[in-house]
Amino acid sequence: MRPLRPIELKFKEMPWHVSRGVARLFDPTALAFNNKLLANGYEAGSLVCVLPAHKLIYVAVPKAASTRIRRTLAKIEGRFMRTFKPSRWKNHRGPYGVRNMPVGSFFRLTTDSETFKFSFVRNPYARFVSCWADKFAGKPLVPGDVFVDAYLAIRRDIASALPAGPESQLSFPDFVAFATATAKARHDMHLQAQDTILSPPGIEFDLIGKVETFDVDFRRVLDHLRIGDNIRRDAEVPLNESHHDDWPIYYTDELADRVYRAYECDFDRFGYARAIKAY
Repeated sequence: MRPLRPIELKFKEMPWHVSRGVARLFDPTALAFNNKLLANGYEAGSLVCVLPAHKLIYVAVPKAASTRIRRTLAKIEGRFMRTFKPSRWKNHRGPYGVRNMPVGSFFRLTTDSETFKFSFVRNPYARFVSCWADKFAGKPLVPGDVFVDAYLAIRRDIASALPAGPESQLSFPDFVAFATATAKARHDMHLQAQDTILSPPGIEFDLIGKVETFDVDFRRVLDHLRIGDNIRRDAEVPLNESHHDDWPIYYTDELADRVYRAYECDFDRFGYARAIKAY
């Protein structure tokens, strides 16, 4: 079914493609807003999630409970998959993305004062360990995995000593060297600073919750949506958790300092302590 995937994606983006031509003539403000949001590496096409009927916009931060939140919003939307793959027909689809709705509709939703706009962030130290454990730990450093491929493509530009080959794996210290060198280059949204993800032009947030206080903070989202107890209980269950030990044990003072310097904007903006001992 994979050869049909590009056709499936184009089909789902038809409202967006058609509306761009119309907006160019009749709604240039909406088109300019859309173009600006999708430019400059904000990954809006994959990170901005929309529930138009509920007047809600969620900007996903990878490795910050994003799978759990997306799954909950998909259940609330209540629509099922439109896909060429039969095994996915019973799965919920959604929420909408920027490229799944008309340009003008998205602009009006985003600028509506009643639209609730939110995201979630995570302690940068913990997010860093989670990303390494999920995307690199235990994998041989050979082509064939999208994250390993991205690493292999640029590792020599960072440090010739970084490992590669079927007998090698990326240790956490080596991951720190690789990831901190690319943090500001928008090389991978999983490694991108949360501050830069949550600075999209034209979107002002009503809530930036924290994974560490997820149940309390996400309650504000569910209250806006007026959601019943069943979905509230489902939203409490973590999904796609990375398997690793408690994150502080992975850090030496030197590694913590490198991560802090690369992601200082996240510590400052979202109020996380620099010292590992604080946790």
